[in-house]
Amino acid sequence: MTVTCKTTIQSKETLTEIPDTWQLTDYRSIMSAADFTDGDTLSAAEVREMTLMALADLEPAEAATVLLSYRLGDDLSDGQIDQIAHDMQNDKIFEEYPEIGLHRQLFDVNQLLRLAYNGTFPNGAAVLVQATVQLTCPEAPTQLTAGLVLWALAPALSDRSLIKRLYAAELEAATPFDAADDILWELTVTPDAAAPGTFAVRLISSEYWLHDLADSGEFEGEIVLPELEQD
Repeated sequence: MTVTCKTTIQSKETLTEIPDTWQLTDYRSIMSAADFTDGDTLSAAEVREMTLMALADLEPAEAATVLLSYRLGDDLSDGQIDQIAHDMQNDKIFEEYPEIGLHRQLFDVNQLLRLAYNGTFPNGAAVLVQATVQLTCPEAPTQLTAGLVLWALAPALSDRSLIKRLYAAELEAATPFDAADDILWELTVTPDAAAPGTFAVRLISSEYWLHDLADSGEFEGEIVLPELEQD
């Protein structure tokens, strides 16, 4: 099905840390793994500061191992964790690691370590985008997937965009965009009940993927979306 899509980017914000990534229970678990204890009466802000202190008391690679084991212990072997813990002190592993499904977790780990070590680890950035997507078709879908959102954003991306270079086939052909779920770290889509086919979109991704997305404006295009045929 060929669909006319109008995407309006309302705002684009750079984030050095994704809100609510680390919860109080996370901080307490990290402190325990770092052999650091805290009082139960401390506030969440105080526990966070003590967590950073606990990490800073360790050697950088050791602190990285603690966080990587906590966040990715089920996804990586001990050998992989040890290698990444050393490499991430100099390299942007959260952008370079071949399994892009782990980029979000690696970003969160890196940014917390950067705070603990006052900038020793490479800096990273995420991008928060607020947009409206309007699809014109005989039978408007009731929801958007990550793949549909990236198709809708494509006209707002530079021709040199990493997404367009690496995923040209997925953007141009009527095939599912499986990598989209890993590229978009957080996605909230709210249908407009008064306007079928119109959606408010809030997403967070890596600056690595979306640094060249337009900051604002309206963008139109025609795309073939196989997912719509199933609605």
